[in-house]
Amino acid sequence: MQIILVRHGRPEHSSPRWCTPAQMKDWIERYNEAEVAVREVPARLAELAATAGAVVCSPSARCRQSRDCLGLGACPAPDPVFAEAHLPYPDWSFPRLPPSLWRLLFRCAWFCGFARHTEPIAESRQRAEAAAQRLIALAETHGSVLLMGHGIMNLLIARQLRRHGWSGPAPLLMRGYWHASVYRKAVAGPAVETIK
Repeated sequence: MQIILVRHGRPEHSSPRWCTPAQMKDWIERYNEAEVAVREVPARLAELAATAGAVVCSPSARCRQSRDCLGLGACPAPDPVFAEAHLPYPDWSFPRLPPSLWRLLFRCAWFCGFARHTEPIAESRQRAEAAAQRLIALAETHGSVLLMGHGIMNLLIARQLRRHGWSGPAPLLMRGYWHASVYRKAVAGPAVETIK
């Protein structure tokens, strides 16, 4: 059995060079509404996607569009269980820093328990467990399933898959757009009786 976790394509998203923590709310909203900038799927991913018996995705526009770029025909409706764990942010009107630095700081703070304006990491981990169970069930039915998802949620799902005995790469932060990680588990066959 095989589960393929893919991060969506790069969003077409511009942002100011500097912003306050409170202004990150607008940055996050624009990022969530952004469409995929380049819809050309890397050849290796297209080949891998063609092996999937089922395809599922997050409800975000960038994931739906990235999934459609795979050209695999009809797919089930997007599932909120695969949605990204969004960035938290405080309501401070100072200081001003580059959004990329705020993203790094707020994501680190989220992993440490800060969850202002988003779900806490404990809830995201519970959702990742539910997502992993959904993917495992689909892999058992179809042999292979591809998830078009997000960087952080894919990381959390990958951790759950490894806890359930699936082999694959160690989950790492900051995977690139269109990055695919493959997790496999041998199909258990029926017990063979030996006759003496």
